[in-house]
Formats: sequence, structure tokens, C-alpha cells
Amino acid sequence: MTWGQRHIWTIQDAHADHRQQFNLFQLWRVPPGNGDRAVLSALRLLVERHEALRTRLLAAPGGGLVQQVYGEGGFAVRVRDIGTGDRSEEELCRMAEELVDGDFAWDEEFLVRFGILTAGGAPALLVTVVSHMIADGAVGPILEHDYMALLAQTPGLPEPTCQPLQWAAKERSPRGAEISRRSAEYMRDVLQKHPGRLFGASGVTSGTRGFPVVLGHGPGLGRQVKGLAGNWGTSEAAVALTVLARTFAAQTGIDSFPLGVTCSNRYLPGSSGYVGMLAQNGAIGVDVSSGPLPEAAARMWRSLLTGYAHSAYDQDELGGVLAEAGLDDDYLGFGAVGHFVNFRVETDPIEPDSSCSASTIRIEEGDPADYRIPRFGVVISLAADDLAVRMFADPAVIPADLARSVTRSFLEDLQSLRG
Repeated sequence: MTWGQRHIWTIQDAHADHRQQFNLFQLWRVPPGNGDRAVLSALRLLVERHEALRTRLLAAPGGGLVQQVYGEGGFAVRVRDIGTGDRSEEELCRMAEELVDGDFAWDEEFLVRFGILTAGGAPALLVTVVSHMIADGAVGPILEHDYMALLAQTPGLPEPTCQPLQWAAKERSPRGAEISRRSAEYMRDVLQKHPGRLFGASGVTSGTRGFPVVLGHGPGLGRQVKGLAGNWGTSEAAVALTVLARTFAAQTGIDSFPLGVTCSNRYLPGSSGYVGMLAQNGAIGVDVSSGPLPEAAARMWRSLLTGYAHSAYDQDELGGVLAEAGLDDDYLGFGAVGHFVNFRVETDPIEPDSSCSASTIRIEEGDPADYRIPRFGVVISLAADDLAVRMFADPAVIPADLARSVTRSFLEDLQSLRG
């Protein structure tokens, strides 16, 4: 497997009975005028183009898994007619998911499924679900772009820059081993310089069905973060993470700690147009113990850039570092750190809530997250002018009321800042 597949396998292996929750679901509109034959022909070309779409994961001698690419095979493409009446987006998504739902048998089938929703007999929507074991979150737009180009018979579509087996070979090369070694040395240094654990001992995983989820919405705070980043000469992610870390420090008393982050490894050479699973988990050292916020944000930015530069590594290499530090995989199992932050810039604005004023910060409960690893996580989404937060936490690690308090304080602290 690639390092990215090894990383996601850590979390999927911990949720063996509910692996389908990590599948990546896509719904693409088929341009009018394309019949069944054109839709299926473009699908065949898409599968031929990307090896990940005709890959199975088999048990490897001595344990683990190995990816195997097939040159022959087939797909059963299910079809469902939705009629000619108006359907809501929510209803379409539900019908599409029913068409391709269920976990993958990794060693028995290719790790992608296709379905077609027809309107009055004509293809209207193409449904795709891909296992996270062969694809990361960036793969959806790549596949949609390539499929539409193939459907339109666009000439000159460039070949993929790399295929997963090639990527795995690069990682297993002497150069790859050196990259992994340097990343492990960096993470060893982070754990030595920032030994504090944000939530103390991890304790026993709670027996509840799913971790509580807190959702926060800050109208106008996306614009605020952008302005602060420009005035402070740093990045939007650094601003958001610095304020979040300060908020945690105020409520936990810990102002220096290691933090797992999701890195933008789609900037790595050769990754453009790559359909595969990249390693995108890194560790950074957080220090918000002193100095004004612009200085702390500058330190955070340097940490993020350094963490990104050392976010490609072999999971086995990390295991040695954790053993030396006396930390277990439960705390540091997901990539680098068992609690993590993901900062994302979204293209679609957040739907306003008519019951709230234009500047009201909203905190609400989300659907429980069925996680065991990681035990805690935050996703911060900058969408147009607004900012959204999703925080989940094992109650044995962070009480639900503390999660709600931190989420609200984080948004309120951002709101109170001036560039």
C-alpha cells in the first residue's frame, strides 16, 4: 500500500463494522443529450484511465494488505428512474446513496461503484462512491473533470501524472526512505519540545454509541479571518488555529502541545490529477504561551509550513517514534496525533438561518460521530464570508460541555478581534 492507504487503514481498521462511513460519495449531473451508451462508454474510459478504479486490496504475506491492479473486469451499473417531477437535492442524494450503498469487500471487488439516475428514461445523474482506501478528498473533482471531458470527447486530455503503484514504488525507494526518516526525526523533535498533552491522559474510550458533535456557525467570520491574515502577514489557517489554540489554553491551562493537522499534500510534485490516497496527516508544535496574537500567528504559520514539509512518512517509522515517547496508538493513532485539526476553504456559501440575526453566532448539536480513532477532532471551514466549525470528542477525553464552550469561545474571540 501507499503511505496514505496505511494512514487511512489505521482508522478504518478501528471501525471494521462501519467502514462505509468513510466512503466518498459523488453525484454528477449528466449534460442533456447523452444516452446510456455514451454515459457507459465514458465510464469505461474513466476506469481504463485510472488504475485506482480497478484495484483490489488483498491480504499480504506476513500480514497487512497489498494493492493489486486488474487489467480486466467489469462493473454492474445499477439504474433507477426518478421520474420527471421536481426533486429536492436532499431527496436526490438519498436515492443516489440507496443505489450504491454498502461497504466494499476489499479483496472481492473494485473499490468504486457507479449508478445512474434517469429522468423519464434519459440519464440525468451519475452516482459514484469510492472507498477512502483508494482515494482522498481531492479525487472527486478530478474524476468529475475527467469524466465530463471523456463524455464530451474532448481531445488532448493529458495522461495522469502518476498511478498508485508508481506512487508506492517512489515511497519504497531509497529517496522515499530518506523522506520518511526525516519526517520521523521532525516528529520526534516536536514531541520532545512540546510534551504537554492537551487533554491529559486519554482514559478509557467511552461506551456511548458515537461521540458528541458540536457545530458552530460564525456569520462574517470568514471575512474577518481573511482580513486578519492580510494585516498580520500570515495565512488564514494560521489565524484560525492560533485563536483556537488560545481558546483551548484559556480553558485547559495547557499552552504548549503537539497537534495533529491535515496537510495539503495535493501540492506535492506529481500529484496533479493523481487518483489515489495521499498521506496528508502531520504533526506541529503549538506554542501560544507568550506574545501578542500576530506574533503567535506567525509562529503557528511557521509550524504549519514545517509540519507540511514533514507530513509524508511511513506509518511504521512513526510507530518507532511513538514507542520512544511512551505514547500509544490510541492517542497518536490517526496519522500523527490522535486529536487533529483540518482547515478547509469551501466554494459554496453556508446557508443562512432565517431565525438568527445576520451577526449571531450559532452553536448546535450535530449527529453523533462513530469514531474510536481519533478521539477528538476539529474541522474549520471558511466558506465565502462565514466560518463553520465541527468538533467531535470522546467524552472520556473532553466533556461535551467543554467542547461546546470552546467552540463558542473560539468564534466569539474571533469576532472580538480587530486587524
